[in-house]
Amino acid sequence: MKVLLIAPNYLRVYSYVSEEATMVAPPMGMAYIAGYLRDNNVEVEILDLAALRSDEKMERKLIAESGADMVAMAGTTNTIMLCYDLAKISKEVLPDAKVVVGGPHPTMEPARTLEECKQIDYCVVSEAEETMLELAREVEDKDILGISFRDGNGKIVVNASRPLIKDLDTLAFPARDLLPQDKYWTPGVRRYPYAIMMTSRGCPYSCTFCSNFRTQGKQFRARSPENVLAEIDHLVKEYGVKEINIVDDNFTFLPKRVKEICDGLIERNYDLELKTGNGIRADRVSLPMLKHMKRAGFYLVAYGVETGSERILKKMRKGETLDHIRRAVRWSKQAGLLTEGFFMFGNEGEGRKEMLETIKFAKELDLSVAQFQIYTPVPGSPLFDTIKRDGVVFSENWEDYNAFDKPLFEYQDSKFDLMMEMQQRAYREYYFRPKMFVRKLLEVKNLKQFNGYVKAAMAVAKMSGGRGS
Repeated sequence: MKVLLIAPNYLRVYSYVSEEATMVAPPMGMAYIAGYLRDNNVEVEILDLAALRSDEKMERKLIAESGADMVAMAGTTNTIMLCYDLAKISKEVLPDAKVVVGGPHPTMEPARTLEECKQIDYCVVSEAEETMLELAREVEDKDILGISFRDGNGKIVVNASRPLIKDLDTLAFPARDLLPQDKYWTPGVRRYPYAIMMTSRGCPYSCTFCSNFRTQGKQFRARSPENVLAEIDHLVKEYGVKEINIVDDNFTFLPKRVKEICDGLIERNYDLELKTGNGIRADRVSLPMLKHMKRAGFYLVAYGVETGSERILKKMRKGETLDHIRRAVRWSKQAGLLTEGFFMFGNEGEGRKEMLETIKFAKELDLSVAQFQIYTPVPGSPLFDTIKRDGVVFSENWEDYNAFDKPLFEYQDSKFDLMMEMQQRAYREYYFRPKMFVRKLLEVKNLKQFNGYVKAAMAVAKMSGGRGS
């Protein structure tokens, strides 16, 4: 069997933020599945449609030419409609192929996904490597854990969950050779070629706004330092990588593991820079750890700050305090690291007072980069269920569920106009300060990074100038 893995062209979803200012990042989930399948003698191909900036004509041609026996794609909530379109195309050009959809959204809504798109044969729930291998080997549907499908009578069946992979070291490295490496671009990247890495899965925390603990499990599962360093060796020697973005949710969860990875990097003395661009927890770092990370080549750490209100922080069950965040940012700067913070408006119980506290706190922290988003209520998160039950949801169109457009809901004091006003005010007050212009210019290391900052600045200016309703 030949398997075609498709990463949808998510650039189409970001109708407000221009394509030019939206990063094009490699689909690491797909690359992991491809590596695992290939390691088990399954022929596999990846189509990254965002990197190819595809249109429907191109998609039809590429899917047809693949001659695949099984076509699989991964969908988040805001890209699931793209997956539906691709499923329809796949059935038209490859009528005998099985169509599979996995990813965060089908994991949360497997039955609904099958109901909404009749061309999908299987939904894969949670981790996909082992499930995809069994589908490729044509194991009986009833015997495959972690799938949803239609039986012979057309009834939707949701099989029992598959146990999560305990030993991540058993997985092959992502099949990066199947991806168009020269097509990827992210604002702020200092040096190319760059790569994205995941060194762990799972989150033991229960933040009300997040569904990751349901998609990847509550148990923190980490690759060994030796395995992580072996992949870094591979990236440097085979791809000439100069920068790595570690996108774990909890990279610093085990301090001893972080130290061993950093020890290996220091010993190797590669010409390499690293960052934790997806955000780490402020309560899981120390000054010695951050200094050691700096020695090992890290230049930036990002934190999920979320809010400047102590009350809201407790309400979202984050498990951190504002002092944790202040201390982590201060220590990061003392260690010589750049800092990035992620903030949200529309948290449970949040009104004008708390949103203004968030803007004030962001300016107090004085981070190198700050992102201000309006909360997107994603299926599977506790807050999504609360808003759906007690609030007002404006859209049931999944493609609207992205963090860069208008608010999708109103709940308690988080009103539509207020969230729009606060997001625009936050970007304006944070970035339109003289020292921020100077800081960004001093951070620039190359022309590509400068162009990225210009694109990002244009997007920020557009946000802060107002979008209407």
